[in-house]
Amino acid sequence: MREKKDIGIELGRVERGVQLECEAVGNGRYKVKGGDSIHWVDLISRDHPRCDCGDYLWRDAICKHIIAARLREGDEEVLFKVGALVRSLKQRAAESAA
Repeated sequence: MREKKDIGIELGRVERGVQLECEAVGNGRYKVKGGDSIHWVDLISRDHPRCDCGDYLWRDAICKHIIAARLREGDEEVLFKVGALVRSLKQRAAESAA
């Protein structure tokens, strides 16, 4: 299996990830739902999280399901990205109100 490269966490995926339901089903394993499908996330290896969704498998990217699971665990990197998302949304709202 090829190794996933760290390409960071995109704000668009954070925005979608915070809206998902995430249930711990075991040590580092999660069932994530919201939408048409249920996805399974494995965070056992922090450096190489895994998900069964196409975004993760084909695009070689951290998907919204992994973000939801990492958020559930209180992952600092994801929490900082949520803060960046909130700042971005506030800035857009202020610009559109001006």
